[in-house]
Amino acid sequence: MASQSQGGVRGLFAVRGFRRLFAGQAVSGLGDWVATLAFIALAFDLTRNQTAVAVVLILRLVPPIFAAPVGGILADRLDRRLVMVTCDLVRAALIVLVPFLGIAGLYAIAFVHECISLVFLPARDASVPVLVEDREQLPLANGFILASSFGSIPLAAGAFGGLRLAASHIPSWVPFGHELRTHPTSTAFFFDAATFLFSAWMVVRISSIPRTGSAAGEPVFKGLSEAYRYLLRTPILRSLAAGLVVSMFGGGVLFAIGIAYIKTTLHGTDVDFGWLAALWGAGMGIGLGLVRLLVRERGEPWVFLAAVTACGGILITMALLPFLWLAFGISVAFGASFSVAIMVALSMAQRVTEDRIRGRIMGGVQMLFRLGLGIGALGMGAIAYWIGRVHFIWITLDGNQVGLLAGGGLILLGAFASSGILRHAREAASASEGTSASPEAGLPSPAS
Repeated sequence: MASQSQGGVRGLFAVRGFRRLFAGQAVSGLGDWVATLAFIALAFDLTRNQTAVAVVLILRLVPPIFAAPVGGILADRLDRRLVMVTCDLVRAALIVLVPFLGIAGLYAIAFVHECISLVFLPARDASVPVLVEDREQLPLANGFILASSFGSIPLAAGAFGGLRLAASHIPSWVPFGHELRTHPTSTAFFFDAATFLFSAWMVVRISSIPRTGSAAGEPVFKGLSEAYRYLLRTPILRSLAAGLVVSMFGGGVLFAIGIAYIKTTLHGTDVDFGWLAALWGAGMGIGLGLVRLLVRERGEPWVFLAAVTACGGILITMALLPFLWLAFGISVAFGASFSVAIMVALSMAQRVTEDRIRGRIMGGVQMLFRLGLGIGALGMGAIAYWIGRVHFIWITLDGNQVGLLAGGGLILLGAFASSGILRHAREAASASEGTSASPEAGLPSPAS
């Protein structure tokens, strides 16, 4: 296979199936962020109320609790390619309706849309190891899939502005021109629908995703309980779960507190916050470039634990040393650590999980992703909002610093809770003669 004979990025993209999956995800990822901005803008246009915007965001945090596990069941019961294509087509059909509905309809579609997305993602993540047969390239592959989801944020802002401006200049002779001018966010939602159609076209052409169905006919709760038991008897998955939640928790903390920290604590501006976000994104890109080298040198378990610990330490540093120049520099390190933790965790979970149950485990991973982000954003954001100032003997912290400090401390506790991953790695390495030199040698089999 091409990926086995060539190393690095070139070898990875020589695999036609992965290349098509990445292309579809990159385009639909751009459309998703454009639609997210359009959801926020339309909710505010309809209500002139900031609370309405918050409701849209909250609706995107609820579905992971049940939709991601159900998506995992479907990914193990059905043809994963069929699941992904169906989800793309349904989302395309739903999203074109949004601009012509009231606020209740917007809420309903935002909720259902997120549920369908969480059915799509376990099928996608469970398919990546099948497309990438070279084990060393799995973290890199997951990094590119992650980049396809988050790397288009800067482009999405410009695209949304351009599409909304274009809607207001549609000539009257164009069919439905009046309706499009009356609903200026419609072009953004139509654009998102088109990106879903493109993604479906890419996925349907990936012939190397095998048809699954080992769990066909199995009751839903029995399937979920099997996945839960599988996680409990696989030590590395138990350790990964703790580390994964807290690393995403760190992203939620910085997402919720970041702008207040820049503007209130550091007396910066909106432009400064924009730079902070951009540097965070640049750090995630650096993490994508470094992850393969780090894993090769140190092994996945050590890299994962170090990345999670770094996330906690960086938040604590930002809390105790409130300097704008330091925030800019350290945000790059946070982005790199954050992305490395996610990429390595996803790769390890994919590798140690049997294909017959991989969809359900990936559904659990997606649930942990979003729950960690949501709890971090809401919990530490509330702490930052309600606490005025805290005085210690020699230092005074405002609410934002307290939120960052508490978030960083909890992440370090989570890293300690997941430190068993190193012990499992050593045990597996000592039990496997002649394999300890491999970066993946520290990964136990699912039966460990």
